[in-house]
Amino acid sequence: MPTIPKRGTPKPWIVKRKPTFKGNEGPDADFYNSRTWRTLRKYVLSGEPLCRSCGVPAQVVDHIRPISQGGAKLDIENLQPLCSRCHNKKSSKEGREKMRESHDEENE
Repeated sequence: MPTIPKRGTPKPWIVKRKPTFKGNEGPDADFYNSRTWRTLRKYVLSGEPLCRSCGVPAQVVDHIRPISQGGAKLDIENLQPLCSRCHNKKSSKEGREKMRESHDEENE
């Protein structure tokens, strides 16, 4: 008579599927997927649920001074709640400034 395998034992007859949601990928993925970050993010959004720029409900917790420019990762003073639209605008602006600075350095 067949038996039901215990939990955690390999089941070769079941095809493993690749996850469809990739989540945060990239160099900072471990940080943004960490329990510490998710807890702090939830804390910031519960204390200030509206976007600091426009006042609509916030979905993103943004680093005021980017980590790449020396901003503290987990300092609550360096975090602000933003809506997706305002966060994308800010990130885009920072990216343009960073490109402009690197272009200026190349021309010196």
